[in-house]
Amino acid sequence: MMNLFEIMQAAQGGNAINNLSNQFGLSQQQTQSALEALLPAFSMGLKNQTQSPDMFSQLAGMMMNGQASQQAFEDANNDGIPDHLQQEGNQVLGQIFGSKDVSRAVAQQASLMSGVSSSVLKAMLPVVASMIMGGLFKGASNQGLGGLLGQLAQGMMPGAGGGMVAQQGNNPLGGLLGGLLGRGQQGAQQGGMGGLLGGLLGSMMGGAQQQPRQADPMQAGLEALTNMFGTGRQMQDQHQANLQTIFDAFLKK
Repeated sequence: MMNLFEIMQAAQGGNAINNLSNQFGLSQQQTQSALEALLPAFSMGLKNQTQSPDMFSQLAGMMMNGQASQQAFEDANNDGIPDHLQQEGNQVLGQIFGSKDVSRAVAQQASLMSGVSSSVLKAMLPVVASMIMGGLFKGASNQGLGGLLGQLAQGMMPGAGGGMVAQQGNNPLGGLLGGLLGRGQQGAQQGGMGGLLGGLLGSMMGGAQQQPRQADPMQAGLEALTNMFGTGRQMQDQHQANLQTIFDAFLKK
């Protein structure tokens, strides 16, 4: 199962770094440094999507239906994403980061880490977001998780309050997530990771291992899917802390 760094290495037939360098006037080393500074923020943003059933289903919908993202990931002759598809890249970025303020702050922080100007990084963000989204879809499809994505995207009605709970009787996905929500509300956390999918994803995100449970294809599929949200590399502690501060400051309710 690919992680985010592997997705970018595989994007555009393995030419993504070279194509990004050409598109934004950077050396390959500068592009590599930029990605190393940006991808931890994408990892945090994607993991944040697991905290809400609506956000997670919307993310799955983008993975299933994002033709521009799939093209951005797969087209080996493309040096980014076409101008007329830039809007979808911005929509993907908005879904992952949740706020233009987060995008701007991430670009500034990544500039400090990489030495690449924040204006270049801001322009690069939607392109990288599209490649990542297309790579997530490709990786999930290769692992036979297309059906799970469809259930995530279509099996839950968006809305506030008890909308999802009302569907649990007819929707096994809703029942699974509802059960996880119940565990989260009862205080079950792993390594400080609370929220809707904390019980399922805690071990993947560095938390303590729970007692072995019976194998469940839905749980296994969700865990495999979200495992792709990791960067696959260590990040500097201070950079991670600064990125976390950005997300906390702009997205805290």
